[in-house]
Amino acid sequence: MDENTNKSKIILTVILVAIIVITTFIIVMFTLSAQNTEKNSKNYLTTNTIISQIIKKMNYENLSKISDKNISKYYNIADGTVTDCSMYISNRADIGMELACFRLSSEESEKSLMDSVSEYISSKDTENKEGSGQLAKIKTDIVYPYVFVAMTSDSEAAAKAFEEIINSK
Repeated sequence: MDENTNKSKIILTVILVAIIVITTFIIVMFTLSAQNTEKNSKNYLTTNTIISQIIKKMNYENLSKISDKNISKYYNIADGTVTDCSMYISNRADIGMELACFRLSSEESEKSLMDSVSEYISSKDTENKEGSGQLAKIKTDIVYPYVFVAMTSDSEAAAKAFEEIINSK
């Protein structure tokens, strides 16, 4: 009996050690996997957050957000080109201020989006905007994965604010 008891204790000890080793291995693998996922996934700002910060920083007033599904009325963006977009326009037709921000789905999507932006800008009614001087002050800026479009009287300053926001995250 003594020999069987010792064998049982040894088998039980081996099983417990195996369970501890396997559990430790699983915990370590999950921890490493979580750390790699965190490192590989960038914490992107939403495009709405970016424009909201620009509006605040530039002290812009009287801007309304265009719903995401209505942005297609302004920009003809191919499916899969962007993963997030936001657009604000002036409440006053005589001012014609617009801000838009897009997050590209990939670097390959940049040309397609920029073609859409160029098409939209060239389709703007120049007669309505010449009085306010907005059309002449359009600025586009790219800080991958973001594309920013400003149509304001101080588009250069808005673009600098955009770059500062992106680079400070």
